[in-house]
Amino acid sequence: MRVSGQLAVIAVLGAAGFGGWYAYKGGHLANLPVIGAYVSQPQGQQAGAQGGPGGRGRGGPAGPATVDVDVVKTGRIVEMRESVGTVRAYESITVTAKVAGIVGEIGFSEGQKVKAGDTLIQFDAAERRAEIEQAVAEASRAEALRNEVAIKLERAQALSRTGAGTGAQVDDLTAQIKSLDGSIASARAQRKAAEARLEDLIIRAPFAGRVGTRSVSLGAYVAPGTRITTLDDLSKVRLDFAVPENLLGRLQPGQIVNATSAAYKGRTFKGSVSTIDPRVDQTTRTARLTAEFDNTDEALKPGMFLSVALEVSTKDDAVVVPEESIVSEGLRHIVYPVKDSKVERRVITIGQRQGGKVEVVSGLQPGETIVVLGVQRVRPGAEVVARPVGSGGAAPTAPVPAANREQPSRSSLNVPQAIGSAQAAERK
Repeated sequence: MRVSGQLAVIAVLGAAGFGGWYAYKGGHLANLPVIGAYVSQPQGQQAGAQGGPGGRGRGGPAGPATVDVDVVKTGRIVEMRESVGTVRAYESITVTAKVAGIVGEIGFSEGQKVKAGDTLIQFDAAERRAEIEQAVAEASRAEALRNEVAIKLERAQALSRTGAGTGAQVDDLTAQIKSLDGSIASARAQRKAAEARLEDLIIRAPFAGRVGTRSVSLGAYVAPGTRITTLDDLSKVRLDFAVPENLLGRLQPGQIVNATSAAYKGRTFKGSVSTIDPRVDQTTRTARLTAEFDNTDEALKPGMFLSVALEVSTKDDAVVVPEESIVSEGLRHIVYPVKDSKVERRVITIGQRQGGKVEVVSGLQPGETIVVLGVQRVRPGAEVVARPVGSGGAAPTAPVPAANREQPSRSSLNVPQAIGSAQAAERK
């Protein structure tokens, strides 16, 4: 294309642009059947869009923000410290053999619950019973000889009183009586020793509990110290856990312990501190605590891992506020109290968090009103429209002055309306 042609195109475009601008400024476009519906606006709407004093557009003045408020109350706050611990049985032993022997009888089933004194294992006791019978026979023989000598002694004493007997005979029989008394005592002692050795061949449960798996079979030879089974008292369990040493001054037996396990979703086990170890671990600088839990259903097993929450202290009159009312700015915590419909900015010190509530250590007093919802819309000193939190009411709007109300122009009747607006107009 030649230079003259290019200059002609530029001239035509420039003339068209100027003509459009002139038509728009003069209002001639509003008379067109289609374009006029979109370019024609009432004077009041144009002023509002431009941020004029009578408009409600982006640059116009806004009314007071509506916020949800609540009154600062007091409540119960429990200071909790979390830890982890391991379960162990209230009483637990490994059942072993005291003496060597051959297993003659097994008196339990694996996993069975037994009572104190129940027979668990009995070894072959034929030799021990023979020793007992021998001791009994020896004691009976010694007692029979003593009775015979005692009769002779009575006769010798009678003859000695009449002068027919001698004193030497009485002394000799008296010595025999004493010797036989010693033999009887020795035989009885041997019998008791044999009975004790027989009792060693019977292994009994020292306390009530549940036995574990057994490691021996019927007829097996068992050496001293061999593991036979385990016995655990699971009616109660102990939980060992550790807490930092800076809590030592606030620990005492009887404090409540709440524990949870991954094996039981939604279940919390409650116990209490029974023992505080007097020594502090030099490596971890922690104090070891032992808590006891009732375990009637035997849900907790020795060796289980539990998450622990120790109730260190309880405050029944703590100042509490909803978590939503607190704004964090770095290390500071801010709330916005409301007084006479005006907002104040205040720095507070918080304590424990519990159940959606936060303890306020300092900075607020019970009875004050604070912003709970809408804190992002308020500024210090600004006026607000306060409503109780949870009321769910619609936010009130400021009335529009009559002078600023928009009057529909004739051209605005051609502007397409939204369906909802059209239905509302029909209902009117």
